[in-house]
Amino acid sequence: MLKASRYLMSSVGGHQTLLTRMASGLAGQRYDLVVFGATGYTGQFVVEEVARTAQQERSQGKVPLSWAIAGRSEKKLQDVLTTAKKETGLSLEDVGLVLADVSDQKSLNEMAAKSNVVINCVGPYQLYGEPVVQACVENGANHVDISGETLFMESMQLKYNKAAEKAGVHIVNACGYDSIPADLGIRHMIRNFKGELNSVEMFVQTSGGSSKSAIHTGTMESAALVIANRSKVGAIRRELFPTPLPKPKYKVAKKGFLYKNDTLGYWGVSFPSDEPVVYRTQRYRHEMLGERPIQFQQFIRMPSLLHGAMLIIGMAYFFLLSSFAWTRNLLFKYPDILTAGLFKKAGAERESLKNLKFTVTQIGHGWSEKLAEGSDEYASPPDSSIIVKVKGPDPGYGATSIMMVSAAMTILREKSLCAEKGGVMTPGIAFANTGIIERMCERGMSFTVEQEQQKN
Repeated sequence: MLKASRYLMSSVGGHQTLLTRMASGLAGQRYDLVVFGATGYTGQFVVEEVARTAQQERSQGKVPLSWAIAGRSEKKLQDVLTTAKKETGLSLEDVGLVLADVSDQKSLNEMAAKSNVVINCVGPYQLYGEPVVQACVENGANHVDISGETLFMESMQLKYNKAAEKAGVHIVNACGYDSIPADLGIRHMIRNFKGELNSVEMFVQTSGGSSKSAIHTGTMESAALVIANRSKVGAIRRELFPTPLPKPKYKVAKKGFLYKNDTLGYWGVSFPSDEPVVYRTQRYRHEMLGERPIQFQQFIRMPSLLHGAMLIIGMAYFFLLSSFAWTRNLLFKYPDILTAGLFKKAGAERESLKNLKFTVTQIGHGWSEKLAEGSDEYASPPDSSIIVKVKGPDPGYGATSIMMVSAAMTILREKSLCAEKGGVMTPGIAFANTGIIERMCERGMSFTVEQEQQKN
C-alpha cells in the first residue's frame, strides 16, 4: 500500500486519469475482477475479453462490472488498454490500474486485497504461480488460471486447499483450453446421458490455421517444465490421494500412442494433457458425491496414420529437448530455431488467428439404466453411447480468454452455486452446477450433443 501511495504522490500533471484509476483501489473496495499479467501475450487477449464481457453485461442492464488490470509497469499497462481500445472499439477509461510483481509478495497481497476474483495470466505457473495463490488465499480473493501444469495444480491443492476452504475462496486451475473443454465437455455429456457413463474418449483438433499461427513461447516453457518435473508428481499425488480409486469392473484398455476409433473413424495420437485434471474431478465425484468415476483417455486427432506417426516423432523430439537442463535451456533461448517456427517469442500474428478454430469430440460409453448406488456393479458391459462436441475460436488465445473470463464471471455472479464453500479445485468440480457452459456459449463457443444416446 505504501508503494502505491508513494507512486500516486509522485505522479502529477498529465497523469490525472492514472491517479483516478489507481486511487480507486486505495479506498478499501474490491474490484470485481483483476487481470494479473495483463501485459503478457495471453493477458492482452484476456483484457479484451473482459472488456467485451463488461459491455455485454452493461447492454443487458446488469450491474456494471468494476475491473482492473495489474502488472509491473504502469506504461505497459496503459499500452495494453490502448491496444484493447483499438481491438474492441470500447472506451476503457473506467478500468483501474494496479501495480503488482510476482517477486514482491507485498504487492501481490495488496492486489489480492483489492480483488474479488484474480484472473492470473502469469506463467509458467510452476515458476510464478504459488505466490499469487498464497496472496489470494490469505487476502480473501478468488483465483482462476489457465495452468495445464500438473505439478503446480496438485501441489497447490495439497498446500492450500484447507486454507482456501477456511477463507471461503475458490482457487480454480486449468480454466483455459487446458482443461475446460475436457472437464466440462464430460459434464455436459453427463447431463445429457440417461443412465450412467463408464468411459469417455476425447479427440482434439484445430483447423483454419496458417504458417503464421505460431504458439507463444510461454506455452512451450510450461509444457517443457511439465516434462522436466514429471518425476515429482507421483510423490505429491500419493500424499494428496493416499487411497486409490476402485478398479472398474469393465475397465477400458489403455490405448497405444497411435490409435483409431472405429466408431468415429478418427486416428489419434495419445496426448494426456487433460487427464490429470479429469482424474481429480472424477475422484471428487466418487469420494464426495458417491458417483462412479469415469475412465478417460485423450488424443490429438490426425488425418491419417502417416500424419500420426510424424507427430509422434515430433513429440519425441520435444520430449528429449525438455528432459535435460542444457537442452531445455537451449530450447528456451532459441525456440524459433529448435522448433522450426512452431513456437515464437512474439507469438502468433493476430491476423493468422482469425480463421483458427478448434473442435473437441468426445464419445462416451455407459449403461442406459442407472443403478441405485454409484458403488454397485453392473452385470453386463456398457450398452449405450453418446457423442458430444465442443467448438470455439483459436484455442490458445481467443477461446482460452473466453473460458478464463467465463470462469471468473461464474465465480463472481454464481458463487453460491460453485462447489463447496471454497478450496483448490478443477473446473469440473467448481462449476458442475453453474451456468458456465451457457455463459461460454453466449461468448462464441458451443457445447452440443452430436449423437443422441443410442443403444450399441
